Amino acid sequence: MNHRDRDESSPLSPNDAFAILANETRFAIVQTLWELYDPNDPANVVKFSELYDGDNAVTFSELYERVGYGDTGNFSYHLEQLTDHFVRQTDTGYELTEAGFEIARAVVAGTVRERPRIDAAEIDATCPRCDAPVVVDYEDHHLSASCSQCPGIWQDSTGEDGVLFTFPFPPTGLSDRTPEDAFHATLAFNLNRIQSFITGICPDCSSEVVESIDVCETHEPGDRGGCPRCNRQHRIEVAEVCHQCKSVARGPLTIAILAHPAVAAFYHDHGIEHQFASWETFRRAQTVEEEILEEDPLRIALTIPCGDEELQLCLDDALDVVDVTRSTRGC
Repeated sequence: MNHRDRDESSPLSPNDAFAILANETRFAIVQTLWELYDPNDPANVVKFSELYDGDNAVTFSELYERVGYGDTGNFSYHLEQLTDHFVRQTDTGYELTEAGFEIARAVVAGTVRERPRIDAAEIDATCPRCDAPVVVDYEDHHLSASCSQCPGIWQDSTGEDGVLFTFPFPPTGLSDRTPEDAFHATLAFNLNRIQSFITGICPDCSSEVVESIDVCETHEPGDRGGCPRCNRQHRIEVAEVCHQCKSVARGPLTIAILAHPAVAAFYHDHGIEHQFASWETFRRAQTVEEEILEEDPLRIALTIPCGDEELQLCLDDALDVVDVTRSTRGC
């Protein structure tokens, strides 16, 4: 029976998946198929009707030779363990399934094998609170941006202030990038992920996400950093959680609201091309005013200034925009 005829929808438990991939030979097979895959090959310009055509598959003999395993029978056994879940057998050979690609990408991205660092470096960007130079550093797969002078927007887990943001960023993203390039790439990478979360789709596994908000009830931010209770300048934080793959995005509602189309239109009318996945979005979010209009049911007003106008969006307890108004500032 050809493996293409099997039920590829049969579930694989996490324990079974780890057990399969823990074997050195099986992992070498996945890695070899990844290395032999050429995304520029015409055979890989996939049409929906040809998704499983196998035109770029690797033959058994080539795969066996590349991996360099000494026993043909045992090699076939290891390949069999991978087939259907991480490797697909076609009429012409073997190729990675999407799950196989995800495993290979995790390794290539460096998330399971590298721990690079960027020592604190001042870049050509200024703090949205005081216009002092921004300093970035990278450790434990996270890039942090801090103000070189003021208390910033958050206190970190140790109580130290000055933090502007700390975002995850795969180590491969540092390749051939200066600290400043990595800073902008980190923002683009994470704000694009946040935009996917906002639309209700997990950017990692495509499952539905659950949205919730955290309103600091005794919010008292000051000039010396965040509120003593929530350790942040903003009062309202939104969390997006995927309970399928456990991916999470948390951040100020003042940032999330800037993804709304009414905001892009508002800025456009003022001659500004608003790109959500950018440092400018982060800076603009610091000028957004948040106000609790009603507590039960919850109603939130977010006011965005630009020029001599302001845009106010009213949100309900599901964070849906229920009203949009524009007015002259100060009126």
